Amino acid sequence: MLSRKILTQVFLFIYSFFLILPNASLSSPISSSNYSPVQTQTGNVKVFNFTISKGSYAPDGFNRNVHLINGKFLGPTIECDKGDTIVINVINELDEDTTIHSHGISQLGSPWYDGVPGQSQCGIPSNGTFTYKFQVNQSGTYWYHSHLKTQYVDGLSGPLIIHDPDDPYIKDYDEEIIVLLQDWYHNDSKTLLTYYLSPESHGREPSPDNGLINGKNSYNCSFAPSGSSNCVSNATLAQFNFVQGKRYRIRIINNSAFTAFVFSIDGHSMNIIEVEGMITQNHTVHRLPINVGQRYSAIVTADNPGQFWMRAEMETKCYNYVSPGLNPLIKAIVTYNNSTDPPSSTAWNENVTDCVDFNASDLKPYNTQNVPDANLNFTITIEFYKDKKTNITLGTLNNSTYVIDLKYPTINKVYDNLTQFTADQNVFSIEKNNTVVDIILQNYKTYEHPFHLHGHVFWVLGSGGSGTTPDYNNLNTKDPIQRDSATVPALGWTVLRFVSNNPGVWGFHCHLEWHVEAGLVAQFVTQPDLIRQLTPPDDWKALCPQQHSKL
Repeated sequence: MLSRKILTQVFLFIYSFFLILPNASLSSPISSSNYSPVQTQTGNVKVFNFTISKGSYAPDGFNRNVHLINGKFLGPTIECDKGDTIVINVINELDEDTTIHSHGISQLGSPWYDGVPGQSQCGIPSNGTFTYKFQVNQSGTYWYHSHLKTQYVDGLSGPLIIHDPDDPYIKDYDEEIIVLLQDWYHNDSKTLLTYYLSPESHGREPSPDNGLINGKNSYNCSFAPSGSSNCVSNATLAQFNFVQGKRYRIRIINNSAFTAFVFSIDGHSMNIIEVEGMITQNHTVHRLPINVGQRYSAIVTADNPGQFWMRAEMETKCYNYVSPGLNPLIKAIVTYNNSTDPPSSTAWNENVTDCVDFNASDLKPYNTQNVPDANLNFTITIEFYKDKKTNITLGTLNNSTYVIDLKYPTINKVYDNLTQFTADQNVFSIEKNNTVVDIILQNYKTYEHPFHLHGHVFWVLGSGGSGTTPDYNNLNTKDPIQRDSATVPALGWTVLRFVSNNPGVWGFHCHLEWHVEAGLVAQFVTQPDLIRQLTPPDDWKALCPQQHSKL
């Protein structure tokens, strides 16, 4: 154990030395006459040290083994300003590999730091270290999580907030509050995944046992397994202390494995001003559907003194089955007098359709955007099937189930000049820089899928439910919202448009974590010739057990 501590201290000391060097440092790409992705450093360097381990914790009163960062559940907040450089020093004390993916961050010029095993990096080995270093020339509400297997289901995640001093709403609120919504399981995710990817599950995703707001909730321990002594009922709920007259920017993040929520605060309206980094025109709601991976900012004015419930209603009608003992109404306390007494407030009575995402067309960009015409399109179908040999239910995109290649990531293959990929890698290649791409998603299943694109944001041009088909004459190219996570309705479709101007290997997948593991994953290989003009850092190269010729 002593040697590990010494290694940790040496690692942090050496890296801190490199941080004082000029910005042409550990990850600076080599520019060329044709392509120069180097961003001019305008801000500060913000350093975050993560020691990842496992330990016992009871976020809802039920004690179990969870993932911890720096000994705590959930992970610490990464917070910086637009233009800053983020440095994340990772020390992996797990007995398996891990990674950190910064969800929604473009990684322009640093695609090797996207944190996706099998696509943009090999895993950080057990007892190993690795440093992510990237500049953020964007702002908004984001989060980070492990992208290896189901590790984030067990707690390996946290918020990532980037402030913009030129935010047009900055004078419209006094303080900020982060609200993390997540479903929670009382079994280890490895056990759940093993069962899910077996014939016995018949493709039924594991149902959560509870939900958490900022890592807290209570649980009725009478539903705990017989003979269990590791559960205490009436655990502490999350509490938010309002001051009358103050205005709060509430940053809402759904970092669940499987659950869409409907979020609300009794007695208080919410004025949406941001969706996943895009500033929007002010839009007032009382109940906000938010799917897995999505984020919103809303301004709430503390103008109604009293004691109120904050509610996150789990969309259990989207489940194949519901766990015994699950109370789908997750609560936290909003108080004006620091009281912990249970509120007696009444929920908003507006109906929200079950398992239907927030209508993106209700939101409008704050600034006018010119949406270019597409010159390339990909149609992607979403289905599940039962494998005839194994009787295991798997997901497919265009009839192909993704199979992760942990030892030889796609970006390494690009550096090795590979241009052909096996069918099970679900690769979509885009050769030309600044290509405008349409993704037409067709969902042939009776439940919705929240899809997330790495490395880019996209315009949501339209979507439709069962019985409808995409109509290019009626897509919204005038004032669509731009984001990185959008929902494909059950038996429906969604059309997304993005500008492919960020060379790299970028994941595109359903963000229901069980569906990721079942194979609902694709990857865009964008501008491979320009990728090869970028020089990755040596510690990234060393992660892969085998070295390749072009690295």
